[in-house]
Order: sequence, then C-alpha cells, then structure tokens
Amino acid sequence: MVSNNMIENKALRENGMQATDFKLSDGTFVWWTTPILKRRLPDTAGVNSELKKIVLERAESSRTVQKSNEGGWHSDEDLLSWGGPAIAQLQRWIVEGFQDLTTAMSGGRPYKGNLELNAWANLNRTGNYNNIHTHPACVWSGVYYVEVGDPPTERHPKSGAIEFFDPRAGAEMVALPGLPFSQQKLIIPASGQIIMFPSWLKHLVHPYWGEQERISIAFNVRLRPTV
Repeated sequence: MVSNNMIENKALRENGMQATDFKLSDGTFVWWTTPILKRRLPDTAGVNSELKKIVLERAESSRTVQKSNEGGWHSDEDLLSWGGPAIAQLQRWIVEGFQDLTTAMSGGRPYKGNLELNAWANLNRTGNYNNIHTHPACVWSGVYYVEVGDPPTERHPKSGAIEFFDPRAGAEMVALPGLPFSQQKLIIPASGQIIMFPSWLKHLVHPYWGEQERISIAFNVRLRPTV
C-alpha cells in the first residue's frame, strides 16, 4: 500500500524539491536549507552527574589533545568506550538524534545501515574557547552539554555560545533589505541539551567567562552501509 507521505515525497523530488526545501510564496522557493537538531533532553540530572564525575576524573589523569580548542582540556576521541550506564545513555541519545534528523532530512526514510561514532569530552574554564572549524569525513556532528557553567552576562553576552556560519560561498557579498544572507546563528546552550548539525558546517565556540567548570561532549557520526 502506498502512503500519502510516499506520494508527496515522490512529487517533491520530481519538482526538484528536497525535504528541507519549502515554498516561500507563489513561484518562490527556498532551496539548500541546512538542518539543525536542537533538543533539550528529559531527566538528564542523574546522567549528567555521572558524566561530570567521569570527565573530571579523566582530566586529572590524562593529557589534553590539541584540536580546535584554545585552552581547557580535550580528551581522546574514545569516550564512548569508557563504559558505564551514563556513557551508554549518551550513545542512545546520539543515535536517536541521528535517526530523527536523518529521517526528517530524507523525507521520511530512516537509515538502516551501520554507524560509526566517536566522541570526546571538553572541560573549559575561564577564557577557554574553540576556533572556527568543521568535522571532516563525517555526516553529522554535534555536542551534548553536561554542565554549561555560569550563564552569559551583560559584559560577555556570547560567553560559551556556539556560533554557526552561513555555508553559502560568497553570501556575504550580497546586501538585501533585512540582510537575509551571511548571518551567523548563535545558540546559548543549556545543560542537558543536544545539538546536531552537518559536519561540513563551520562553527566556533566563544570564550567562556564563567567561574564554574564547563563540560560538554562533542561527537561525530559516520555511515557504514552494509555491503
């Protein structure tokens, strides 16, 4: 039996439309939009408490890895192999977010192959930040916030915020009323929130100016289709 969704998706594809495209007005369309998952997860207090303990213990005994981070502590990328129920729950949240985002992006078709995940912890203190970067050779990337620390202030309104950049080449060269092109997107994260985005999307993390420790876990998702 053919569902209405299948018919609608086929019609969209035949008209050059994807699941993330939309009609702005009669005869005017928006194409090549960029999907972002931003989700506040329920009942995270226990998991976050355990993750915080694990990360702080690792930071005491392990060297930092230098990637896009300026200051702070960056773990190796094997966090999902550290073991324990909190790590297992984090992995489930990542996979659930991946499936929801992928299904929405593909017009209702879930991914049924294998996945390869890697993740690492970031422990930041006052003044630490991440330079602009992407995540090569992946499909989706993201971050889960264990403890965001102190909130932004009037003096530092972007403290600890993650910022995304318009991926359209040359978009900054066009000025229109309302400036619809080349606008950065800023998210002030919350503890217990997961954010997922295409790995090619350029982003950075602004310097954190709080006094409490700030802990996040970044991750990548790669597709490994069955042969």
